[in-house]
Amino acid sequence: MSNIQQDRHFIVIEGDKNTGACFLRRGFYNKSACSEHLSNTNVYKRLSYQEALIKHRALRNQIHYFCRRHKESMCKAEYVFLARSQDEKLFPTNKFARFRMTLKVHKKPHKFRPIVCCAGTFLNCLSKWVDYHLQKLKQFIPSYLKDSGDLLHHLKQFHRLPPTAFLFTADAQSMYTNINTDHALEVIGKWLDDLESSGQLEDKGISIPITALKEALTLVMKNNIFEFGDMYFQQLTGTAMGTSAACMWATIYFAIHEALLLNKYANCLLLYKRFIDDMQGIWIGSSQQYEQFQIDTDNYGDLRWDFGPLTRSIDFLDLTISIGPSYNIITTTYQKPINLYQYIPPHSAHSPKIMKGVVYSLLRQYRRQNSQESDYIHFVLLLFKRLVQRGWDKEVIKGYILQADTRLSHPTQQPKKPTLPNKKMLILHWIYHPNDIPHTILRRLYNTHCARLFEEHLDIQQFIIAFHSAPTLRSALTKAKLIQEPGKEASMYFDGELD
Repeated sequence: MSNIQQDRHFIVIEGDKNTGACFLRRGFYNKSACSEHLSNTNVYKRLSYQEALIKHRALRNQIHYFCRRHKESMCKAEYVFLARSQDEKLFPTNKFARFRMTLKVHKKPHKFRPIVCCAGTFLNCLSKWVDYHLQKLKQFIPSYLKDSGDLLHHLKQFHRLPPTAFLFTADAQSMYTNINTDHALEVIGKWLDDLESSGQLEDKGISIPITALKEALTLVMKNNIFEFGDMYFQQLTGTAMGTSAACMWATIYFAIHEALLLNKYANCLLLYKRFIDDMQGIWIGSSQQYEQFQIDTDNYGDLRWDFGPLTRSIDFLDLTISIGPSYNIITTTYQKPINLYQYIPPHSAHSPKIMKGVVYSLLRQYRRQNSQESDYIHFVLLLFKRLVQRGWDKEVIKGYILQADTRLSHPTQQPKKPTLPNKKMLILHWIYHPNDIPHTILRRLYNTHCARLFEEHLDIQQFIIAFHSAPTLRSALTKAKLIQEPGKEASMYFDGELD
């Protein structure tokens, strides 16, 4: 493991869409990063280390003055959080976000998906504050979709569709990088102003410092600086990749255009929902209107969409949605053919309750997603076979499945315990190991030696043992920081010195 981590010739990265680990030559990885992504001067500007450091220092000063100017419009907790991000010891100026990639192994030829890791940078603290306020605006986005469970809730309202109903899907083309930053800042800023001036925020009881939010959006989206090996770049356009606000920024940006589309095609769309860059709908208009809908959808900035044909069955998120013979909606679980089903093996250092929880949550998901009992049984049997192939004992897994199915078939209402304030709870964080002290002994020791004392003097009313799993192979082998072979630094591939 140690040799693989520090190897200078090979690199381990994640396969896209949970397709497992991929071992690549570092030279091929570095060259692909430069040729497929970083050499695009319309999106990325290369900086020297000194230029990147100067821009970071200037950005830190801008955020510092931003906090001082808008202190009165923030609550105390928000201000303390942002002020803490200015602590040089916690968030050093010379700590940059890191560029890395995952491999799209399902594509022929293989392609790479760019990712920027912003965790631990002072800019991402501001981005978290932005995301906190943008999340409040989800209720103003009619097309907003939380997950497939949310979509199932909307589909259940249709008991019978008209004979002219068809399904469709569409995917955005590189949504994050194809959002023009200046255009997005303009339309989102105007949208925020309209929500405030029309009183819609006040009517919903939503409090957002609009002026501060618009300024923070500009700081986050125009100052995404990252490193790749010994090179430094600034993202010139598009969504600031890796920042916490990226998802809601992209969702809101297209939602503003969607409002016009939904109004114009209200008589053609029986249902329209979107999960970031994936849209799904039920179309009851003509095929000519559908073609015009595609044209109007693309008429917005630089963002373009790839539409599928009108059909009776689609795969969307983890669902297969079909229109049945009686014009009813039938849903089944969709599992990608490339899925490796890398469930936790029995020898892994995880608490036994983890697999019980995995089995229960998957069966609950299958129960919700499959309209017909036969489909539910089909996926439960597949789960059983796959877990046995991972090394689990047949009788153990059979017991877990039967127990979970019984709970789902005969649900009981458990009385909810009142949530205690944090100050009244004591949480022991403990890394789980199968040969370590069992939680029953830990709890008995606490009850014997600490419970009464802590309750009388500290008002502790609940003791919680929070087990943490050990590092996984993925966390051990895949690193955001690029290890470079001496004489084969990333810049040499960018400059064409190495092939």
